[in-house]
Amino acid sequence: MKVSPVNVPPVDLRVFPTPQAAADAAAAAFARAAREAVTARGAFHVALSGGSTPKLMYATLRDLPDIPWKAVHVYFGDERSVGPDSPDSNYGTAQRELLSYVPVPPSQIHRMEGERRPLEDAAAAYAALLPERLDVNLLGMGDDGHTASLFPGTAALDAGGRAAANWVPQQDTWRLTMTFAEINAARQRWLLVAGENKVQALADVRAGRGDHPVSRIQDPVWFVDAAAAGETEN
Repeated sequence: MKVSPVNVPPVDLRVFPTPQAAADAAAAAFARAAREAVTARGAFHVALSGGSTPKLMYATLRDLPDIPWKAVHVYFGDERSVGPDSPDSNYGTAQRELLSYVPVPPSQIHRMEGERRPLEDAAAAYAALLPERLDVNLLGMGDDGHTASLFPGTAALDAGGRAAANWVPQQDTWRLTMTFAEINAARQRWLLVAGENKVQALADVRAGRGDHPVSRIQDPVWFVDAAAAGETEN
């Protein structure tokens, strides 16, 4: 599928030939950002995302040298309303695919308590433990243009504060999510996006069409594979 050129590109769109290449580039950027943050401020505060593409990045990160893991503090941009042992848990995925391999002190891994009820209490507790400012917020994008658990038409799109519980009728479930205010307060916001199913949403965002939630992310860096960018030929 080939998408026609558009006139309003994102601020920083980086296109790579494969999902793995996009993930590798994001991993290399993660390593650089971690070293720079630790040098400048003594710690690296990063929020991880869910989805399949970050798994590719996690596998690369496990083997990269010179990441100051003991000074890394890990957070999560969103979480499903499940416990940490659930196969649907974003924390659980990060733990299995990355955190169990690297020497981040357990006290510096801050998960969202998706099993806590009411979920609004979990959101308030998470807002209270977040750092003054994240260095990097790593995000994905769904084929409907959602990011984190900020889905089209849901209440949390307009939520204040730093974290919110969000009812997502499209998924028939509650989610925990950082708010746009918190996401946009990070020093850097990265979007890791892969797959031909993302091509229409990305084309819309690039052209300024529609009201996709991801369009509200300010000054993002996009790590995108060729399929999502519409640069592959059938």
